[in-house]
Amino acid sequence: MDRLISSPPNPFLTLRSRYLVLGTFLVASLLMGIVYSLLAEWRVLPSAGSDPILTPISTISILTIMVVVILWVGQLQGLKINRLFGRRAPRFSIFYAVLLVASLLLFSLGIPAIIFYFLSLFSPGYVAQLLEISVTLSGTDSMYPQLYERLMLFLLLIYAPVVEELIFRGILLQRWSTKWGLRWGLIASSVLFGLLHPDNPPGLMLFGLVMGLLYVRTGSLWVPIACHSLNNLAAVGIDRLHQMTSGGQVPTVGDIQQLWWISLILVGVSLPLLVRFIWQSWPPASAPIPYLAGSERASQRVNRC
Repeated sequence: MDRLISSPPNPFLTLRSRYLVLGTFLVASLLMGIVYSLLAEWRVLPSAGSDPILTPISTISILTIMVVVILWVGQLQGLKINRLFGRRAPRFSIFYAVLLVASLLLFSLGIPAIIFYFLSLFSPGYVAQLLEISVTLSGTDSMYPQLYERLMLFLLLIYAPVVEELIFRGILLQRWSTKWGLRWGLIASSVLFGLLHPDNPPGLMLFGLVMGLLYVRTGSLWVPIACHSLNNLAAVGIDRLHQMTSGGQVPTVGDIQQLWWISLILVGVSLPLLVRFIWQSWPPASAPIPYLAGSERASQRVNRC
């Protein structure tokens, strides 16, 4: 039996992600800066930059503005939210997903130390400065330490995974794939994702690529969201364990040079599974974006009837 099934329109033909995502981020950041300045002047909030609690509050506020505007503009262009997120219970092995997240985490832990090791051979002073940079502020420095901890956990474990996957895989990946093809869309969105995480660009580029392939492979944005959240949960646990065992001491250049081989083992153990997954999941050049893939699969099943 051969029936005609019309494909849904592709809203990513008209969505301008460059202006939508970047423009919304800049406007939201400017707006929050003005709001904070007024609240600080009225003594409703601490002065800007004086309390670490402003970090999660400002991040959540900016992300919220971005999501509202992006989804509103997307719907005006015909974007269907349920089709964007896909199935909530896709067919994908939970055990395999956990293995992928564990491998990504091991790679992300190992690759910075290897890079620092080779840099330290030429410029140990520069590496020492990089190691001194604190990526996250401590809640003990806040006037509201418990609220800070709760906001940070909410941001890292729930909100950031949902919003980042929506923006990078749901919007940017599909817009750029519509323009340049799915393969280049995967690469471009992953590179940008890594560059926007300056603490570990190589690890986050690979992470972004795997998350994008999970979206393409399953047709569900919930899968990379869940994996992203699991990865952040494990990272928070490792960070807390490090704080407990080291007393918050920053590793030195000597530590990196003495123990870099452990990082080499972490990368060597994790990379084979990740390379195998990427090889098996790499899409054909003509593959549709996830937003349209479901309707194409349905059309193929009907045509075979």
